[in-house]
Amino acid sequence: MNGLMRSIFYETLDSIKISVLLLLIIGAVLLTTGNESLLLAFSVAVPPVWSALMFSSLRKEDMSRWGKYKLTFPVKRQEIVQSQYIAHVAGSLFGVLVSTVFMGGTVLIHGNRYFYYGFRDAVTLIAGGAMIALMMGAISYPLYYLWGSERAEFILAVGILGSAGVILALTGLANYLSDGPVTDAEYYMNLIVDMVITSVMYGTSYILSIRLFQKKEY
Repeated sequence: MNGLMRSIFYETLDSIKISVLLLLIIGAVLLTTGNESLLLAFSVAVPPVWSALMFSSLRKEDMSRWGKYKLTFPVKRQEIVQSQYIAHVAGSLFGVLVSTVFMGGTVLIHGNRYFYYGFRDAVTLIAGGAMIALMMGAISYPLYYLWGSERAEFILAVGILGSAGVILALTGLANYLSDGPVTDAEYYMNLIVDMVITSVMYGTSYILSIRLFQKKEY
């Protein structure tokens, strides 16, 4: 498993370096200007961006033929899929950490002038970005093992749009079911339910990806 994880890291190393540089530049602009629109976009977008970065390792492995070569190693296909999902979660969590740090720094420097509902809004941004990132993986990985690397870019686009659609649908359903203004207790309960649904979909996706990959003949 350690070797599989290292291979994913090396495949994405160049992209990681560029992404970290861009994060630092954009983060510095955010801390300096305190721009509200940039804060909202940055907080939500970073976890999905790192999620997509981890997914891109599959395409790079296929281009270098490493994806087929590692099948000759004494590892199970389940372990190969597991390494991809672990890397994806790690990338998503790193994106959440970065979003949290820069959001907190912006609020400390410029004051809490961004959130109408205070801490609740901050949690919404961070949790929303995390759920979109995980949902992207839940949609993209099974499609990759079903359709192959030739459609990797299309699969990623489907994952992005699909994850955003699912999150919006869950949010709309919660608002529809609520009777009047949502209290903090109701809000956090809805958020927990959304996170549980996301986790269940992610776990189901993992099982489906294993089954699809085990049926591959190469």
